[in-house]
Formats: sequence, structure tokens, C-alpha cells
Amino acid sequence: MPLSSSFAGLRGGPAARVSASQGRIPRLPVPPVRRSVVSLLWALALIVPVLPAAPQSAPGPRDIVTRAYTFKYQRASEAVVLAYPLLSSKGTVELQPSGNTLVIRDTLTAVQKIMPALRAYDHPSRPLRLEIYVVKASRATVSPQVQHSDLPEDLTKRLRGLLAYDNFAKQAQAQLAGAEGQWVVYELGPDYKVSFRFGSLTEDRQVKLSSFRIVRREEGRGETELLHANLMLPIDHTTSLGITSSESSLEALMVVLTLREGDAATARK
Repeated sequence: MPLSSSFAGLRGGPAARVSASQGRIPRLPVPPVRRSVVSLLWALALIVPVLPAAPQSAPGPRDIVTRAYTFKYQRASEAVVLAYPLLSSKGTVELQPSGNTLVIRDTLTAVQKIMPALRAYDHPSRPLRLEIYVVKASRATVSPQVQHSDLPEDLTKRLRGLLAYDNFAKQAQAQLAGAEGQWVVYELGPDYKVSFRFGSLTEDRQVKLSSFRIVRREEGRGETELLHANLMLPIDHTTSLGITSSESSLEALMVVLTLREGDAATARK
């Protein structure tokens, strides 16, 4: 006896019967009302236009916007001081150390000034070198005065023009080569040691020496810290730091620094 399966037809239509021996399912009839609805939907889809999204107006100069900048070469933490002076009264800077990123929220006008400054700051590391002298400076106390200096003539003239000292005895000297972002630790002979980290060269040709520290070794007394500070040095300018008990002291220990761009090989060309 042949097997067969039955399917109930759509409402209003007859049931369809499929015979296993036939091997196919007959097409179910679609009621005329439903065919009309389907045709109507297709017609509507063809004639209804696709409306474009409403255009958004561009932010105005005083509107608050948010921009993020991820640094590739420099440290985002060091660029914070670069961004702050460019902020408006409504602006903020967020540091995201894990992503080496700064997030700026400010007026469009302020952001348009800040972002180019950050891009200019984010350059590949450049070589730097620091010329350092440790000098014992003193005033002549005898008459006639006898002036003496172990320093180069041009440096001696500059120091005498700036300071109330006549004699300069060199205690230690070095040229410390490095690059932006690099730590430097150097032994200045048997008596002094200096350490610091080179910052990045800014647009106004300055470099921050972070945690600049110089110590003196004295036999039987260990190390004595003479100076520990963050220094901002301009390129190709000499900076003199005096270490003395008072301004009227007849003697002072001087740290004379000149920062230059490029390595020693560049300087010889």
C-alpha cells in the first residue's frame, strides 16, 4: 500500500496531497487577496525614494570638540606642558600613559592650535650633547688684583660679565653625548658624578634636563648632593649655576652648561 503525506492548505484553499510514489511536492496555491498585498508592497518599495541622512553642521570656532593624539616617538607625559599654555579657559588635557596618548577637550579654535604643535613635537629622537664644566670661582682679595682662569677665553669673558668673580679654576670637564629621551650617568673624574635625562627639543629650541643631579665625593664622607633640579636649557646658550652659602661669599662652586644639537661628529664638520 503506497504511503502518502497530507498538508493543510492555506485558509480558503483546498488541501494538497503528496504521494510518495510521485517524488515531488506540488505548488501550494496563494489566495488572490495575499497575492495582491505582496504586489502592493513591491510597488511601494519601488516608488518610495530613499531619503539621505540629514547633514550635520560642522562645529563652530567656539564649540567644544575632543581630539586624541597618540605619540609615536616622544613621551605624551612630556607634551602636557606644551599643550597647557595653548588651552582656552574651557580646555582640559587628559594623559593616558598606557597608550602614550593625550586627549584634548577644548574649543575648535584652541584645538586647531594644539594639534599641529603636538605633531611637530612628536619627531624621531635627535642627538644632543652637553658641555659641562665644574668650576671653583673666587674673588680677588689682594691688590693689585690677579685674574686667572682655566676656562676657554670666550667662556671666561661671559662668566666675568655675568658674575662678581675674577678667578675660575676648572675642577672637572666633559662632553656628554646622548639623544632625546635618553638617560645619562657620567663620572666627572674622581670627585664628581652627574646624572639626568635629556628631554625633547621644543619649537623654541629648548630642551628639558629632567632630574639633573650632581654629587661630590669626599674621602671619608661619601657623596654630597650639590644640585638636584629640572633644568630648561636653550640650544647653544651657556647657563651658569652657582652653589654657594650666600651671594656675598668670596667663593662659589659653579656648574657651567652649554647644550648643543647633534653629535660630536656633526660638530666637527
